[in-house]
Amino acid sequence: MDFRHKISRQVRQLRERLKAVTKPGIDTPTLTKYCLTCKNLRLSGNSWLRCDRIEYSARLGCRYCIFLLNALKHFNVFDDQHALHLCESRGSYHLSPLFKNVELELYTPTGHPPAWDGIAQDANPLHAVLSGSPQTSEAYEFIRSCLRDCDANHPECKIAGQRLPTRLLDVQHEGAPQVTLVETESLPVGHSTTYVALSYCWGGRQSLTLKSENLEILKLGLMVSSLPQTLQDAITITRTLDQQYLWVDALCIIQNSPSDWEVESSKMASIYRGAYLTIAAATASDVTQGFLSGNYRETNAWYKEPYHEEWINQQDCSTILGARLKYGFFGHDDERHRVSTLPWNLRGWTLQEQFLSRRLLTYHAYELRWGCQKKSACQCRSDLSRIFPTCYQMYSPTYGLVTWRLAREQWRRIVDDYTARELTDARDKLPAISGLAQGFQEDIQSPYIAGMWKNELPLNLLWAASKTKVGYAPELYIAPTFSWASISSPVDSLYRIRDANTAFRKGWVSLARVEDTCSILDGKDPLGRVKDGWIKLRGYIFKATLVDNENNRQAYCASTKYLETRIQCDTWLEEFQATNEHGDVEISVRRMRQPSVITPQDNEPSPSKLKGGAVGYLLLIGYNKGTPYTFFYFLVLGLSSDKPGMYERLGLSLYYKSEKKFEKFKLGLLATAEDHKVITIV
Repeated sequence: MDFRHKISRQVRQLRERLKAVTKPGIDTPTLTKYCLTCKNLRLSGNSWLRCDRIEYSARLGCRYCIFLLNALKHFNVFDDQHALHLCESRGSYHLSPLFKNVELELYTPTGHPPAWDGIAQDANPLHAVLSGSPQTSEAYEFIRSCLRDCDANHPECKIAGQRLPTRLLDVQHEGAPQVTLVETESLPVGHSTTYVALSYCWGGRQSLTLKSENLEILKLGLMVSSLPQTLQDAITITRTLDQQYLWVDALCIIQNSPSDWEVESSKMASIYRGAYLTIAAATASDVTQGFLSGNYRETNAWYKEPYHEEWINQQDCSTILGARLKYGFFGHDDERHRVSTLPWNLRGWTLQEQFLSRRLLTYHAYELRWGCQKKSACQCRSDLSRIFPTCYQMYSPTYGLVTWRLAREQWRRIVDDYTARELTDARDKLPAISGLAQGFQEDIQSPYIAGMWKNELPLNLLWAASKTKVGYAPELYIAPTFSWASISSPVDSLYRIRDANTAFRKGWVSLARVEDTCSILDGKDPLGRVKDGWIKLRGYIFKATLVDNENNRQAYCASTKYLETRIQCDTWLEEFQATNEHGDVEISVRRMRQPSVITPQDNEPSPSKLKGGAVGYLLLIGYNKGTPYTFFYFLVLGLSSDKPGMYERLGLSLYYKSEKKFEKFKLGLLATAEDHKVITIV
């Protein structure tokens, strides 16, 4: 009995001690040498921890759980109803609260003994704290460390057979009041020259650009203080990185010389590919704004200072145990959207400048980000490419195109992204992507027709205008109507080819054959502006009546002898009198022209202009046989308004049938075709 009373007394005393431990974070002795909850963080691989168990163990005195609890509360991510995912890899510990896109990284700062054997220690103590601005020593050390790593370990990022741009800015040395424009052909033969390229938003007219009349003056020198702030900032970075030359389009292309502009803009692929580094001024919407003066910690509401606690390791040495907050498994939230709201990500020209660059340094809203052909990194040290690598990595899609399927999928993504961006001059629709097209063409060896690849033309025709941004036909001629470049709306490619085994590729049957193509250039860039073009396709064509959709002012329907289908129109549509291939006049349909007088309702849905009886045509491109449905793809056409007997694209239509009804429907459909013939689309 005495023994049992003694044990009961000891239990009561222990409970009294535990009640006294009410505030985690106090200097509490460890009551047990081994914690069954956190296992003293001696883990390998992945484990799950319950928040309420961590809190309970902290109250029992486990110093590891006390630290975890304090860190979770410091970053406002503690929730006793949820679990935590603890991942250990090579001494790096990451603690991820469930349902939150953040994680805590545990570490010992450099200069202190390790908190326990094997724990990660910063290679650079500056990494423990996000730099306060782009101009700090931490920021430049991040840039230099990325460059050193890339130079030493990434042969894919090496520049092979470099061709210098026609002109470069010599930025002189740090503190020099002037920079000079140099013609690279005047540089000594065999002179090894590297240069930095700038990618930025003009935002309007620049106060100082290269022109025919000031070319010789700029060769003598111009004051850095006379330049817009974005260019001044680029010069500062170039000098700090010990680079002598900088390429900026406004000062290296003669802006009032159409011939020089055409020649130099057609070299974008080699200019950005050949750059030692490309600087992306992502936050500046105007060239006068600059991008080095921001305060990251003021603009980043998400950021919190790392959490540190004094610690005694197993060797009884005093040290520091730290935790910092990072984005979690899904990476940066703003990278999950197709087009970010940063000004640089909304500009059409910058897409190819990003993808053509071998190494890209982006001045983001609240940190620096690095991207090359092998690695993506950011100052907060989140892993940008751990999941969905094709979305998060900033590598160029023009390198390593080994198959047509890969090329086709990459081009689809580029077109979808590019058409959602803005261009100051609509005529730049094709020139602003010609550098990327050149990179693709070098690998895939296909003729290029106004944004389309001849070798895959039937599939390239399967694009549709965004349903939310349908508008008028462009006033200026940009491209033939079969090209996505012929409209001002964003487009979505309706095919998805991710690998050789996708259901779409296996089930696709093309019923339209390319007979001939033509693209007439408007300038010196072979992949740039065009002034005319056409394609000749042989296929099944169906005469249809086009009418308005009563339930949607922006939608239309096409009715043939055999089916009625909805149209995804490229623009709003209108009726007009046209001449068919037989010389007969009929009421057909065309893309709606913008009215000469602009009204406040100009961007609102247009009132119906199809009163019934207007003639259109459906051209069967092919079908995708799948389970449980087979989809038929039709180009919707109208007669050309200025080329009798030819056709213009109006939109795309999809029609589907179940697997059981497919064969019967297909036979009936083809039997009702008006003809199987060659038609010309302009």
